[in-house]
Amino acid sequence: MCRSMHRLSWLSATLLALSLVSPVAAGPAESVLSAINSARAKAGCGPLRLNGKLVAAAKAHARAMAEQNFFGHAGKDGSRFSNRIKRQGYSYSTAAENIAAGQKSASQVVASWMKSSGHRRNILNCRMTETGIAVVYQAEDRPIRGNPAPLRYYWVQVFAAPG
Repeated sequence: MCRSMHRLSWLSATLLALSLVSPVAAGPAESVLSAINSARAKAGCGPLRLNGKLVAAAKAHARAMAEQNFFGHAGKDGSRFSNRIKRQGYSYSTAAENIAAGQKSASQVVASWMKSSGHRRNILNCRMTETGIAVVYQAEDRPIRGNPAPLRYYWVQVFAAPG
């Protein structure tokens, strides 16, 4: 076999192998970010970028809701999202928070937020440039007062513009 044919068959085999490799599935936070950024693009906003400090603030609140069996923007310690963001060392000029519970998938939580005027306003606020997203699953969850069944999934998305 001539040298150029050998290169061509090696290239063909490599391309075939690459086409057979399945892409890595996105996690729930990445799926939420993708859907949110799609909605923002349709509204003329730039994409949100994940920020590690905002992710940590979102995770802390999602974990607190799941482990302490409550659902609300205020933590049981009285904290607000602004306190939780500052605890992570993030300085901002504007910030907001979306929470949800009970939705089993990223598509369900984004659909839920987009149907709510306040949550939708946070998502489509073009001044926001960074975000942190977290979901915590609590298998042994108990029903929260007023709910007949456990929520199990606790979602938090924090939005901010650095200050």
